[in-house]
Amino acid sequence: MNDNHQDYIFRINKVIDYIEAHLTEELNVETLASIAYFSPYHFHRIFTALVGETLISYLKRRRVEKAARLLLNERQMAVAEIAEVAGFSNASVFCRNFKKHFGVSAQTFRDENSKNRQLQSNKWQSRNEDSDYICRENLINLKDVIMNAKVVVKEMPQMEMMYCRHVGEFNQVGQAFGTLMRWAGPKGLLSNPELKTAVVFHDDPDITPQEKNQQSACIIVDKPMKAEGEIGHLTVAAHKYAVGSFEVTEHEFAQAWKTIYVWIFENGYQPADLPPYQLHHNDFQQHPERKFIVDICVPVK
Repeated sequence: MNDNHQDYIFRINKVIDYIEAHLTEELNVETLASIAYFSPYHFHRIFTALVGETLISYLKRRRVEKAARLLLNERQMAVAEIAEVAGFSNASVFCRNFKKHFGVSAQTFRDENSKNRQLQSNKWQSRNEDSDYICRENLINLKDVIMNAKVVVKEMPQMEMMYCRHVGEFNQVGQAFGTLMRWAGPKGLLSNPELKTAVVFHDDPDITPQEKNQQSACIIVDKPMKAEGEIGHLTVAAHKYAVGSFEVTEHEFAQAWKTIYVWIFENGYQPADLPPYQLHHNDFQQHPERKFIVDICVPVK
């Protein structure tokens, strides 16, 4: 990969980070092009080539997906209020874009998916007396749905991370970690025995198509470092999280994530509008069963 390509990725990453932080504001080509130090004409072409969709399409999709998450997690918010929070100029523009994207109205989407969540949660309402663990009695295919795991709700600190962005299948995020480690090695980060890695998930796979799901492969650092090429800087805010501790194979992550979300809904919490993340505590290749020891951290309220 030549230096120009690396530089373009760096500059487009800055734009994507800016969009995520300012999604509710008015964003235009001129403003975003200036952040990337491109002319508007060249910026639009480069953004489309690297991201796989036009800037306008990307902005509409991110705003509609944000609205979809709010519809499910913020039941007290009216549709018009969600339209504003998601960055749409008015409710009618929002409703038109939402229906075009999902094929149903915002209210229908909320009603149908909320009903499905409630039905899903009701499957697991029988629990034993050990309240510290997720355990269910008389469940069909228990092993295919729920895992035994310690789950606690606690304040997690702010963390500074250096990341390499990955878009697509979750099980391919290792490619981004490879790029990140090649950057980190010459900087002496890999010699730290306390080194921790993480994956930050920027999308809900029930809302965003898998091929467009964004994840950040991360190294946790003491303080921000200079971003360059494909490597950027990300701050994860301090917040209250449901933290589930798991020891899983590479094929059990989906089951672990389903487990913690069931726990959240059953225990009266709702996901907060912040990205969840996964903390890695070991090198799975050194584990006798090649298992990952991870904490899955979902922001809650």
